[in-house]
Order: sequence, then structure tokens, then C-alpha cells
Amino acid sequence: MSMAKATRPWWDRFTPRTGVRVQMFSAALLWLLGVSFLLVRGVMFIEAPGPGFRFSFWIVPIAIVAIVIGAIKARFILIRYADKAVARIQRRGHACYFGFFAPTSWLFVIVMMGGGMMLRHSALVDYAWGRAGLSTLYIAVGTGLAIADRIFWIAALRPQGAPEVTSAAE
Repeated sequence: MSMAKATRPWWDRFTPRTGVRVQMFSAALLWLLGVSFLLVRGVMFIEAPGPGFRFSFWIVPIAIVAIVIGAIKARFILIRYADKAVARIQRRGHACYFGFFAPTSWLFVIVMMGGGMMLRHSALVDYAWGRAGLSTLYIAVGTGLAIADRIFWIAALRPQGAPEVTSAAE
């Protein structure tokens, strides 16, 4: 028995391992899932169907403001984070499937989801200005994630052995 095998913990045998491409696709799909939830919820805060439903033209200025905020957030924060995550996945190589994001990133996702749930159930949804604010927030974060998600998709779809492509954020 080799020394390396003897020092591995027992739970290491049960760790699901995947290659770099699968981890990249998983990260890209997870961000896309987040984008979908955020954008749909953001539009629903303004366009809430119900007995007195009517189309609200407020969605246009809210969407424009939110998209600008989301693009700025993507440019200065999220693209840089996605670049670091792609580099981390590539460094790790064939490794634990759920490690495509760092533990602190998973914690951040959980905190953000919890915060979103608290906002959705807060008193803000009872007021038009609160719904407009929540809509702007959701659409802005969703737009930022959508813009930065392309980093994961480019890395996942890049042919094996192709040269590294860096983002324009550098």
C-alpha cells in the first residue's frame, strides 16, 4: 500500500469526482439558474397578475436602470469573480464535483438566497415603491450574473487543449 493512499481520509472514497469541463458546465448552469429566477421574480414584482391586473409601463424605466446597474456590477465585480472561479477549477483539475465553487462561495449563495427570501416576504411587497425597488434589485443582480456567466460558458465550451482566453475585465 502506497504512503499517499494510506494518508487519504476514509470519506475520500465517497467523494464524487469530475473533470474540469463538467465542473465548468455545472458552474455555468448554476449561474444561469440563478439568472432565470432573479429575472423572472424581478419582472413579477412589477407585473403581479391578479384580479386587478393591468400592464405596468413602469417595467421599462425600472428595467433600464436595473440593466445599467447590473452591467456595472458585472464589469467591476462579477466578471473578476468568474475569472477567479474558472482559474480555480482549472487548477484543481479532476476533483470533487461540488468543489467547483469554494466553500465561502457556497456560503455566500446560501446567504443571498436567504436574503432574497426575506425580502420577498417583507412588508416591501405591499407597497408600489417597495415592489419597484425589489424589482430593480432582482433585475440588476440577474443582469450582472447573466453578463458574467459567459466566462463560465466560454471556458466550458472551449475545445480541449485550446489556449486560455482571458476576459476584457483585466
